[in-house]
Amino acid sequence: MRRPAIILYLLIAAAASVQSQQYRQLTDVPTIYIETENRQAINSKDTYVNCTFVMVDGQDTLRYEQTQIRGRGNSSWWNSPKKPYRLKFASKHRLLGPDGANARSWTLLANHGDKTMLRNALTCDLGRFMGMKFCPGARFVDLYVNGSYRGTYQISDQVQVHKGRIHISEEDGWLLEVANENSRETPYITSSNIQSWYAQLTYNIKNPDDENYNATKRQAIQQWLNRFERAVMSPDFADPDEGYRAMVDEEDLINWYVGAELTGNIDALYSIYMYKDADEERMHFGPLWDIDLGYDNSSEKSLMQQMEAYLWLWNRPFEQVVQQLWKDPWFAHACSARLNELVSQGLQQYLLDHIDSLRNAIWQSQTRNFRVWPINQQVYSFEKHTYHNTYDEYVADLKTYVNRHIPYLVNAFAKLDREVGISEVASEPSTTTNSYFDLSGRPVAHPTRKGIYIRQGKKMVRK
Repeated sequence: MRRPAIILYLLIAAAASVQSQQYRQLTDVPTIYIETENRQAINSKDTYVNCTFVMVDGQDTLRYEQTQIRGRGNSSWWNSPKKPYRLKFASKHRLLGPDGANARSWTLLANHGDKTMLRNALTCDLGRFMGMKFCPGARFVDLYVNGSYRGTYQISDQVQVHKGRIHISEEDGWLLEVANENSRETPYITSSNIQSWYAQLTYNIKNPDDENYNATKRQAIQQWLNRFERAVMSPDFADPDEGYRAMVDEEDLINWYVGAELTGNIDALYSIYMYKDADEERMHFGPLWDIDLGYDNSSEKSLMQQMEAYLWLWNRPFEQVVQQLWKDPWFAHACSARLNELVSQGLQQYLLDHIDSLRNAIWQSQTRNFRVWPINQQVYSFEKHTYHNTYDEYVADLKTYVNRHIPYLVNAFAKLDREVGISEVASEPSTTTNSYFDLSGRPVAHPTRKGIYIRQGKKMVRK
């Protein structure tokens, strides 16, 4: 009488055992299994494919139905055989743990041009060290797609307007990406003030999204960008009230730019995020993002002992803006002072320690990865064309960059600070020894804004 029930129980137990064997953790990082509907190929960065998402992390197996996946990226999508992806879940999840964002949209970075696969994760650590408001997170995983092992990947935040990411209004806040005509995405705005023979400055509008975007908001963004560009290029550009500083969050601007120079990211002035809430007057810069070709890992140009702002690359018209900012004594001194502050706080050793920590975290996974993807051959045309036979040799290259580039950058910033700085500002007369002056030598009744001032012939920083 009970035999059918026993048989049913055994069948259920066998199915659970098969599923447990199918979804196993490959190494000591979580393993993700993506299974697309009808095993469709993921061959578009515009059209999502329905899929099931399973993540095995120790004793925990998470399964999410009604998930969607598509390609992402620009050159990494079109030129790399190990594809990066974007995921969209039916509901919000915390893929980076309890302190990370609770969100529907996530990225799976392939890090294929970076033989260490550490550069994006290291930059997340750098952003946190610098106190940046948003640092796209990093969690290494092994990835299978439709039963095929794809290698070591990194779960990371999507750069988007979101409470746990860029925390501004989704309806009315602005999130812009500085780009050029090769990477423009609809909707976009082209510059009417900064033109060159080699590339046109473009701003991709990431937020408001299609649902909240209209002609009125486009006009407001266009007007702000026009005013900003005119302020940067005007004769009064260095004036703290009439120039560009009145339109930007100065702390965020300096942190973003110093971080861009520290990472030596070849794309730092090619893909730049700027954001502003509806009721704010000042634009924020950041986060640091997409650094797989940073830290001296580009075939295009080495930044080991060069500055990002003076590469004179054809497709980065925003270089004109940054080069103009370097003519401002306030900007020059603020960059040098911020870098010196970070170095005095132990930045160099911090990065070296985190390289070691990340290397250990990925050790088992990278071994599997390079059984599929050659470790000593070119797999991506934009990566640096220097190849080794062991993983640790690539890690050593990354450490060499940190040890050589940071001291170089300290000296390069100091040199520009001396050349552009306050040496031409006259000391105030003895009758006004308690007066304040700005970096253009004009008297200031009392400094109420953040910045650098002169008092009794000495620099004074108001934070």
